[in-house]
Amino acid sequence: MAERPRSYTTVEAARLLGISPASVQRWVDAGHLKAWKTLGGHRRIDADSADAFVAAQGAGLPLPSRVAEPAQAAAAQPFTVLVVDDDPIARELLETQVRIAQPGAQLLLAENGFQALLTVGRARPDVVITDMVMPHMNGLEMIRELQGQAEPPCIVAVSSQSRESLERLGRLPEAVQLLAKPVDQALLAEALRQAATGRSPRR
Repeated sequence: MAERPRSYTTVEAARLLGISPASVQRWVDAGHLKAWKTLGGHRRIDADSADAFVAAQGAGLPLPSRVAEPAQAAAAQPFTVLVVDDDPIARELLETQVRIAQPGAQLLLAENGFQALLTVGRARPDVVITDMVMPHMNGLEMIRELQGQAEPPCIVAVSSQSRESLERLGRLPEAVQLLAKPVDQALLAEALRQAATGRSPRR
């Protein structure tokens, strides 16, 4: 009898990837993760597929932060910003602008939506600054995934296109601030200041 391949339940895979079970199911349907159904109709996620996905998309990602007591959480964890852009030059420029605006912030970087969602699941940043037009998963798809979380981060979208032009991807939620590229330093600094001021102990 052939040995059964290692597998995860949808919930276990969601915990591993730091995303919701619904996102796991969508990624299976899109072909990003391999899966099958048991005779009882339960979906099982191929463990090697999930591990390979983490290795491919999560290189260099931080390990999950140790959970602090609620009263100590804000003090124990720095203000954290994730920058998402597939263009390395644009990503480096945004990184520099964030460091100028928030010198004490912890800065995380991702080059696509998948990597960003894995980072959010593990590090739970306070702010996500994302480009809108990226391969594999565009910014709007990623934003929808983030807003489906119980405690979504503050999201700032950046693009060389107007909000109206971006509607070919779908309607950008009104709660998401859109900044034009090249990003104005003062506008970015104000968006980060407001996010830092309204920060709650989430970790």
